[in-house]
Amino acid sequence: MKSILSLGELLIDLIPTTSIRLGEACYTPHAGGAVANVAVAIARLGGSSRFLGGVSDDVFGELLVQVLVTNSVDTRYIHVVQGVPTALALVMLQADGQRHFTFFRQGTADSQLRTEDLNRSAWDGVAICHVGGVLLSSEPARAATLAAIEYTRQVGAIVSFDVNIRLTLWAVPGAVKDIILQVVERADIIKLSVEEVEFLIELPDHPAEDSRGNWLEMAGDALLKMGPRLVIITLGSRGALLLTARHRVAVPALAVRALDTTGAGDAFMGAILHMLIQHGHDTAADLSTLAEQELSRLGSFANQVAGLSCTRYGGIASFPFMHEVSGFSAT
Repeated sequence: MKSILSLGELLIDLIPTTSIRLGEACYTPHAGGAVANVAVAIARLGGSSRFLGGVSDDVFGELLVQVLVTNSVDTRYIHVVQGVPTALALVMLQADGQRHFTFFRQGTADSQLRTEDLNRSAWDGVAICHVGGVLLSSEPARAATLAAIEYTRQVGAIVSFDVNIRLTLWAVPGAVKDIILQVVERADIIKLSVEEVEFLIELPDHPAEDSRGNWLEMAGDALLKMGPRLVIITLGSRGALLLTARHRVAVPALAVRALDTTGAGDAFMGAILHMLIQHGHDTAADLSTLAEQELSRLGSFANQVAGLSCTRYGGIASFPFMHEVSGFSAT
């Protein structure tokens, strides 16, 4: 089986374990980070998963690496950064399971990954390299991510990109759109939310509520013309839209009672990448030939994985194993 390499951030999510009152809260540390989440989601589904990123030598860093190892993610290519802290994300849960993040990431280990820290052996036997928008927000990790993308293209593997725009992390907010679009042009698969589509794509008519679906398809077409072979727009509780040059498939979400949506989008993305490899779609050219039925199956499976993760607390801890997904029913 070919492997999937995830390159990006690995951090601690601090998630409340008690109801929050004025000045009072209790938080529990959980392993997180969008790209690391994807790596674990793939491994739990039975895929061959690797992670490459900067990790601190502090106690949290040791915990994070151990979580990856426990979840069967290959950690041989992690770069340990000495004397800097692990990034933290304070997670605030709302009544409907949605969450708000406050990041503490100044000078943290994940942001210190350098181009020279990339072990080229990590790409041996790799069909897909998955990257995210967080490391693009600052140097030197931005340069390392761009170098990884170029090397992935050189070896003929698929570049997967989760746009994941976190404006508060960017030192120069005015540069966000240009840098993100540069990566979109070099990616074969991109995943983004409706809000991120609206941030990146300017179309003549802003969508009225009754024509939003048509507007999203137009925006998806605009993104496809930039270079990607597969565009995935996540719609939260309304499911997802998968687009290629040949097909447009809307997949409804699984009906569940959400307790915590932390990491649901990462579980979704991990499921997509895993199933592509499982079905032999391991080159960029394969993405262009996906049949409509195949896109529908991909989206339905990914929504099932993400839906199940929403019924549990935490990010990585909530991700299902393949036997759970196969037997899961929303009823």
